[in-house]
Amino acid sequence: MSKLRLIILIILLPFVFFSCENNNPVPEVYVNFIIELNSPVYSKLNSYGSSIIIPNEGYMGRGVIITRKDFETFMAFDATCTYDPNDDWGRVDLDETGIFAYDKVCLSKFNLMQDGTPFEGPASIPLKIYNVDYNQGQNSIIVHN
Repeated sequence: MSKLRLIILIILLPFVFFSCENNNPVPEVYVNFIIELNSPVYSKLNSYGSSIIIPNEGYMGRGVIITRKDFETFMAFDATCTYDPNDDWGRVDLDETGIFAYDKVCLSKFNLMQDGTPFEGPASIPLKIYNVDYNQGQNSIIVHN
């Protein structure tokens, strides 16, 4: 490799790493908890296409939404609206179906059956997603980042 190519590569390499940055405006917070799906408290998650909010988790303790998409697929979203996450009222709630989350103040709506994508209102960034590991043998999930 010529010296010129090496110099160009060294100059451009930092831009590649910075372009992969997370652009979600909800700040990173530590999330790590287990949900035992056999518990009556979480029985709603035994149905596909259902969601619940786990309070006092996620950014500013607004909660984490757990959605069961199918037999093995669970998703976890921070219950903070991405339009203005630092607003005191920036929490999303579940609609009556459990398929959508909405912010009562800015009127943004998010599709929980996809990837938390906004489809109404001023929000343009999906809800923050956390990792979910499903343990079929123990019928539990671990939500973490």
